[in-house]
Amino acid sequence: MTASAARPLTFMIASAMLVAASVVSMTAIATAGEVADKAAEAETLLGGGQTSEAFAALDAAVDAFWAAAPLTLAQAYFIADDGKRPDGPFRPGEAAKVFVEPVGYGFTGADGAFAIGLKTGIEIRTPGRLILAKATDFAELAWKGPIRNRTFSGRVGIDLPELKAGDYELLLTVTDAASGKTATASLPFAIATQ
Repeated sequence: MTASAARPLTFMIASAMLVAASVVSMTAIATAGEVADKAAEAETLLGGGQTSEAFAALDAAVDAFWAAAPLTLAQAYFIADDGKRPDGPFRPGEAAKVFVEPVGYGFTGADGAFAIGLKTGIEIRTPGRLILAKATDFAELAWKGPIRNRTFSGRVGIDLPELKAGDYELLLTVTDAASGKTATASLPFAIATQ
């Protein structure tokens, strides 16, 4: 193995160890120890020239971290058909679309197939937190494939109710079917005058 080939893997292991260290603030110390132990094992295996085994140990460290981490919405924002929606108010009665990128969800499945299942709920509120509309089982985001996909994202379409011109908040709650973990994003928006 050349030094240049080892450098990216060493960087990945170092990154995984930094991630493992950050787990202490999010989860029980026993879990952080498991992540750190698996990352250290990967580094030892790499140092011994056992690259395939090092990757397997690094994958085990990432799996342990992923399972221990809370469900988090890495990104959640309003989108248009061609990308991120420009800032500005919605027209009365306009549909809204929200892009979500969750991390820390669980997987279900068997026989070499893995599934992701996330349920969404929404609330539309005034700035004073008065709930104007609410749906606890609004939409489902799902994926199925042969790997544990950690780059899952989805879109949620929302037909906004007829609202007066003004400022509002969309509260999007995502619940993971596999783990029961939940995450919430607050998206402020405005309705334009007609």
